[in-house]
Amino acid sequence: MKEAVSLTLNEAGYVVGQSSAAINRAVDRGVIKARLQRRGKLQLRKVGPAELRFLAVANAIAKDLTPAARKKIYEAVRRLPPQAHRLELGVMEIRLTEIDQHIAERLQRLEEVKAFVDEAQGGDPVLRGTTAPVHAVAALTAGQSVAEIIEDYPGLTPAQVEAAMEYAKVYPKAGRPLPARSLKRMLSDLAATGIWDLEPDSEPLAPQPIP
Repeated sequence: MKEAVSLTLNEAGYVVGQSSAAINRAVDRGVIKARLQRRGKLQLRKVGPAELRFLAVANAIAKDLTPAARKKIYEAVRRLPPQAHRLELGVMEIRLTEIDQHIAERLQRLEEVKAFVDEAQGGDPVLRGTTAPVHAVAALTAGQSVAEIIEDYPGLTPAQVEAAMEYAKVYPKAGRPLPARSLKRMLSDLAATGIWDLEPDSEPLAPQPIP
């Protein structure tokens, strides 16, 4: 486990498989501790490796723990050296080898996802080496197949589309939801339903004089 890991609550949720809302509640209720980091006008809550370990443990055995037991385990995890993979608490023993391995794999995947993205200063992030906006591509996955998205964005790969989807979950875009269908496909859908004929076979009516 890396000692220098410091993640936002969205990033932590991605790593341990929990929603950022659930982790926010854990911070609000004092179940775990977070430090504040200022970014511009925002203050971000960030957690470290001990919190990741505890969240992963609690996710696995939370139903069997009282609030007092959760607190004891959290404090014990915070005291545990990063290189130690076994936690002993009275008669309870928790082995962290698999948990630490899973966290390491998810941290690595997060870095891989971020490597696909060019976080252009002053603009929306795009998939590296392209002009395709990450959040626009990710939004299309709700209404189109990967093959259809690649048709709309020639040159993209399935790996890039998957990375865009994961990136948008961890770093959502503020504002209104983006379209789940490309403009080209929305126009095609309208034509298919007959609501809007893209290629009319008759001349448009001439404007009539106002009486």
